[in-house]
Amino acid sequence: MSERISEAGLRDLSPRQRVGSYVALYASIVTWGMSFAGLVPLMALVLEERGTNPVLIGLVAAANPIGVIIAAPLVAPIVRRLGTANAMILASVGAVITVAALPVLDSLVGWLLLRFLNGLCGAVPWVVTETWINAIAIARTRGRITALYGGFMAIGFAMGPFLLTMIGTGSTLPFLYFAGLMSVSLIPIVIVRHLAPTLHLPHGIKISGFFLTVPTIMGAGFVSGMTDTSLFSFLPIWAKGAGFDEETAIYLLSIFVVGNVFMTLPLGWLADHTNKRMVLIGCSIMCVIGPFAVTMMATTMAGSLWAVGILLFLWGGSAWALYTVGLAMLGERFQAGTLAASNAAFVVAYEIANIAGPPAAGFAMDTWENHGLMTFMGSIAAIYTMIAIARGLLHSARRG
Repeated sequence: MSERISEAGLRDLSPRQRVGSYVALYASIVTWGMSFAGLVPLMALVLEERGTNPVLIGLVAAANPIGVIIAAPLVAPIVRRLGTANAMILASVGAVITVAALPVLDSLVGWLLLRFLNGLCGAVPWVVTETWINAIAIARTRGRITALYGGFMAIGFAMGPFLLTMIGTGSTLPFLYFAGLMSVSLIPIVIVRHLAPTLHLPHGIKISGFFLTVPTIMGAGFVSGMTDTSLFSFLPIWAKGAGFDEETAIYLLSIFVVGNVFMTLPLGWLADHTNKRMVLIGCSIMCVIGPFAVTMMATTMAGSLWAVGILLFLWGGSAWALYTVGLAMLGERFQAGTLAASNAAFVVAYEIANIAGPPAAGFAMDTWENHGLMTFMGSIAAIYTMIAIARGLLHSARRG
């Protein structure tokens, strides 16, 4: 079957080519997720062992999203100049180099710099991958396609901390191991580079405008990002403070992410067959209940692993579904180049939360000790839930 280019600049793929593209992108995101999810708690635990203040640990975690936010508006000119696949590959190589250099520049300042550069490089493959998936998705299955993307990313996130328990934190080996995993994520992209959509990204679109146009979607990305990075940085530390040993503390982080794997697809199916906005609201309510229930169970049940694990599983799935369902809603609302710009805004919302989340969570823990983390998480989700419900009522009133 010959390949055609639509007026929007997107390739008219055969079913086999479409599936091949999905498989490659999903395979790439698994290994990338393993590397990312192993590095964040690794660096947090190493810094904690050195006696680093929690706020400074949060700042190291925040350096990566600062780089992403700065680079996200530049994705359009980079892709226009280099092409979709070439931009992804070259930027990913840069990201691998910054991870491999972590044992060399082994200091707080060095890690801040490298994590910032990693964010600059990582913004390109992140925005382009999600735009690529959304651009070739069929409307009736878009929620499940983006859910599968999130699910495979979650598999990588779940395996990263688990691998960390096997490798340990006391040498340079984990850093090199995670750099190697990030390198492996390039292979599938190279294989399907000829199938990448040609994105005609428009000039002059300001991504800040999307925050006013679709605030519920952008807010979903924000809450997901706030929960994600804060817990990757501090959940193991919180668990140790709650009475769990270090190995169990890392396992609890994996349980949180495993919820992403098993809950995201059912929630994506629900979003395809019902109202996506209502699915977002339901997930945000669980993000309010989760942190307070986890604290209560860890306190009243003497640190019961089963009770805390089940709650973390449900909370994790709901938090990540905010991202994947929001991503599907962008695909419904925007097309072609505008979709890429809206996706860049969505990534920025997620990363703004990544910047604000770890330092704020660290401050909460420093101020209110161990209970500060869960109080902070629940409060952020509660504010978003009220906003999403209010927006939903406003839309219903306008339709009525």
